[in-house]
Amino acid sequence: MEIIKSPIYFDTNVFIYSIDGYEEYYDVLANLFQIIAENDLLVITSELTLAECLVKPMKDGNEEAIKQFTAHIKTSDTLKVKPVSRKILIRSAKVRHQLSLKLPDAIHMATAIEQQCKTFITNDRKLCAPNNMQRVYLKDLLG
Repeated sequence: MEIIKSPIYFDTNVFIYSIDGYEEYYDVLANLFQIIAENDLLVITSELTLAECLVKPMKDGNEEAIKQFTAHIKTSDTLKVKPVSRKILIRSAKVRHQLSLKLPDAIHMATAIEQQCKTFITNDRKLCAPNNMQRVYLKDLLG
């Protein structure tokens, strides 16, 4: 796995793949989580992540998945879940314009920028990042 720099931003799909148990990503995510734990790295995400993760379980009436997502996507020693503040919304408008992103992606990227994240982990190839931020695609880590 390439060198991961902290703080790290996790896009929504990282949580979906880990909590929903996408078998194809199990080893990659286990390795990533081990690196984060062993190196005491900080992970950031937006509260928007929780809303995005809950859509399918709510549509399916999957109460267990709803509990899993709400239990795991909350601030802890390793994970900081950041609010979608007025400052983030203003920055997301600028980011959306500069990087041609959809609003949810712009909110994620604006949050990562505000938190001075060095690495953005996603599986969304359409998601652009500033030049000073390392983008890591989960699919590329499958080897």
